[in-house]
Amino acid sequence: MNKISLLYPDNRIYDFNTIPDHSEQLIADLELSVLFSVMANQDEKILEAVRKILLGQRSNEKSVILFRQQILKDFMRHPLLVSEIYQLSLDTLEAYRDSLRFWLSAKSASRRLRTNVELMDMLLAQLIKIRNLSTQYADAESTGLQSFFKFLQTDFSDEVLNKLRLQNSVLRFNHGFSVNARLDHNNRSSEFLLNREQPSTSWLHKIFSSNSSTEEYSFTISQRDESGLTALSEFRDAALESVALIMDVAVQQFLNFFSRLRDESAFYQAALNLCAALKNRGYVFCLPTPLSGQNPVCVASKLYDPCLALLQQEKLILNDLQAENKSFILITGANSGGKSTFLRALGVNQLLLQSGFPVAAEQFSASLCDEVYTHFKLEEDTNMRSGKFDEELLRMAAMVPKLKATAMVLFNESFAATNEREGSEIAWQICNALLEKGIKVVFVTHLYAFARKLYAKKSPEVLPLRVASNEESNKKFTVSEAEPLSTSFAKEIYQKVFAD
Repeated sequence: MNKISLLYPDNRIYDFNTIPDHSEQLIADLELSVLFSVMANQDEKILEAVRKILLGQRSNEKSVILFRQQILKDFMRHPLLVSEIYQLSLDTLEAYRDSLRFWLSAKSASRRLRTNVELMDMLLAQLIKIRNLSTQYADAESTGLQSFFKFLQTDFSDEVLNKLRLQNSVLRFNHGFSVNARLDHNNRSSEFLLNREQPSTSWLHKIFSSNSSTEEYSFTISQRDESGLTALSEFRDAALESVALIMDVAVQQFLNFFSRLRDESAFYQAALNLCAALKNRGYVFCLPTPLSGQNPVCVASKLYDPCLALLQQEKLILNDLQAENKSFILITGANSGGKSTFLRALGVNQLLLQSGFPVAAEQFSASLCDEVYTHFKLEEDTNMRSGKFDEELLRMAAMVPKLKATAMVLFNESFAATNEREGSEIAWQICNALLEKGIKVVFVTHLYAFARKLYAKKSPEVLPLRVASNEESNKKFTVSEAEPLSTSFAKEIYQKVFAD
């Protein structure tokens, strides 16, 4: 049942609940809760699915990302298709949960079997509805949806479904059941085996069975014989236990199928919700181009932070970026000039790209990363056991062992909790080591000594960017390639705010 996936082209088995331990830090630093909320559109199941898939099932494989993008294109052309798949899966699982309310004490084999037979009828009916979508949307172009529809039509053809329904009907045992058993050394029944041929009320069967030479024996238990009825009930449960176990597994496999289908379709529904929200606010978006080459690349036009765009009413300034063969992006400039916003735009869009989602840009191409990490300065916390600077170093020390050569690290005002000289030296030592390892780094800083030293190195891998000052009103919040300046324009800001 689980051999078809809408997330991976090779139908790999994945753990939906596997999420990196730094995910909560990503959510906080990149303000992803805003993004998740818009994607979910007040649906808790979509919220749960998109959190787990975007955080835990991002991919650094180009083939996987393109596979998801192709499916998303089909869903963009047929938005009702993904909503129908999602709703049918959701309804199926809710119907299952509702049935449990009436069978909470169904521990006996006979009750479990009866419950599972009823559930199987419902599951097969729902499966037929989903299979019928393959005929309604036969023009699907993506390999993923074509394979999914073919799986439904082949593995659950009318012939297969008729056999399943017939077998399920037999398991109702409306006319009792016939079972073989052995007697153990205490003359107790054991090693039960249901007979293939079960009792029938057919008059034809009764005529021929009456002419049979086989002897049959029967007995009747009085309604007042509680001990006898209890013994019979135990005998019945023992005889049906093996069949009940098989049905437990069968029903669970169907439920796993619908559960995964709900989560995977919820993932694509979230993508459509994001596109609709951005479009309603007048922002561009696109399906990005993942690059799997060795040289680091990030090229974008009209790039912006989707979380901020969805949060505030004022229109954002869109920026372009040309970072080919650049593994280190240094961002300096004026206070409140948009440095952190641009940093978050790069980080969030990298996550969206590797999830297979559309990105917040008119055009976006980027190399794939093994993982994305953040190291942002923290606000004052009275509960901290040590100083802010010590805390920054501890977080950095915890991150370093996890870093691989294809990782991406986003620094925002890091190591500025100490004096300029010490902070710059530590930032230089750390970033120089990251440069040597080829790890992709985006670093926002006011540490001029550090920025100047890095710029003076003239490394071809370093791209120095600077946000416009507040005095350049025509370029406000724009980012362009430029050398670091020795001022963060604090004096100009002070004069503007406190001038008489």
